[in-house]
Amino acid sequence: MFACLSLRAFVLLAAVLFGAALPIAQAGQPAAAFGVEFSNCVESIGVGLAPTDNVLALTPPEFIPVPVIPDLSAIVVRTADCDIAVDGRKAKSGSIVQIGAVIVPPDGAGDINNYTFWYYTTDAKLAQRLEDLGVTAQHAETIRYDLEPGTLQVSNDLSVIVRRPGDPRFSVAGTVLPSMSPSGSFEAIWWQKTGAGKIRMDTSVPVIAISSASLTLTTDASNALGQLIGGSTLGFPIIQQFNLFSSAHMAVTIAP
Repeated sequence: MFACLSLRAFVLLAAVLFGAALPIAQAGQPAAAFGVEFSNCVESIGVGLAPTDNVLALTPPEFIPVPVIPDLSAIVVRTADCDIAVDGRKAKSGSIVQIGAVIVPPDGAGDINNYTFWYYTTDAKLAQRLEDLGVTAQHAETIRYDLEPGTLQVSNDLSVIVRRPGDPRFSVAGTVLPSMSPSGSFEAIWWQKTGAGKIRMDTSVPVIAISSASLTLTTDASNALGQLIGGSTLGFPIIQQFNLFSSAHMAVTIAP
């Protein structure tokens, strides 16, 4: 029943069906830490399932994973390739890969909220600024993001490989079907609890084109990711998307 849901619809439906009440937004704004501008982006999103006990073991108790079916909770794998500009600096081509648990929005904001388990980026400045706030961001300059150039109007093969020094290592590969038709705006908020507080990574996309994908994650069953998903492969039966957007802004703040 979940295969055709959008990210917005999935989070709202899960909250209603499984009793995860959406909190009311708290008063006051979090203090700004830094901003990132993204442009000329391609992005894949996959939402799959992992044993709830494994997800809870990586999620602080104040963040509530979204349950899907008994004993299984939703986890999200995001890959993106963009021009990245940190703190107003000149934009550089780079890649980002994120894995985390889909959670009930802690402050009631966003179309989807996720708790960050792993964050990888080829952009050294972005990794450094996140690390300064205690986020376990990895500067993985060897991420390989392969998508045939000039073919964003037809079905295409996507391959994203997180290699050393990334840890845990894995790949996401399959077929994507781009769309050039805008689907409105989108706001995704990723969280991580650190010594500095609750870090809130809020990315707002003013115009996004959303289309379909068929992807599989592959990893070593013995590494931390394999232990999370309970094996060496992960499919995405809930949501698979391939997205295009020309610009986005990420505000990284410390939540009150």
